Amino acid sequence: MIIKTLQFGDIDVDVDKIISFANGLPGFEHLCRFVIVNPDQSVPLYWLQSVEEPEIALTVVDPFAVVPGYDLEINDAEVADLRLKSQEDLMVLSVTVIPKDIKKMTVNLAAPILINMQAALGKQVVMDNKRYSTRHPAFEGFYAAAMKGGGACVGAEQKG
Repeated sequence: MIIKTLQFGDIDVDVDKIISFANGLPGFEHLCRFVIVNPDQSVPLYWLQSVEEPEIALTVVDPFAVVPGYDLEINDAEVADLRLKSQEDLMVLSVTVIPKDIKKMTVNLAAPILINMQAALGKQVVMDNKRYSTRHPAFEGFYAAAMKGGGACVGAEQKG
C-alpha cells in the first residue's frame, strides 16, 4: 500500500505492519493507524508516521538504546489489550524532541509507546513513578547509540 507523507514522500507500506492504536496517542486521539519509518538504518531514530494524516510523523527512539539503565515499569493490566504472547514481540519507543540545537534533544521516558509487532497493536502508557521525566536529556545517549549503528526498517520503505 502506498501512502503519501509530508516528510518522506510516497512510502510503500506492508499493510500487515500498520500499527493500530485503539485510542490514538495523547494529542492525536483521532489518529489510530501508524507505521514505523526508519529511512537511515544506521541511526536509532524512527518516525511514527500517521497513515491517516500525511503531515503527522512523530520522532521516536528506542529508550533502551539511548538511556543506559532505563527501566520499563508497567504492569500486565496496562498491556493486556496488546495481546502479547512473547516479550520478544514488544517494541518500546519514546517520543523525542529535536530542537535546532541537537545537543538539547530530549526523550519522553515517562510515557513510552508500546507496540506488539506481531499483532500490530500499540498504545502509549504513562508510568506511575516520578523517576522519569517527559523531557529527559538524550543527546549523549543518542550519539553513542548512533555510533554503534542500529535501527531497522520496520514497516515502510521510501519510494522513488
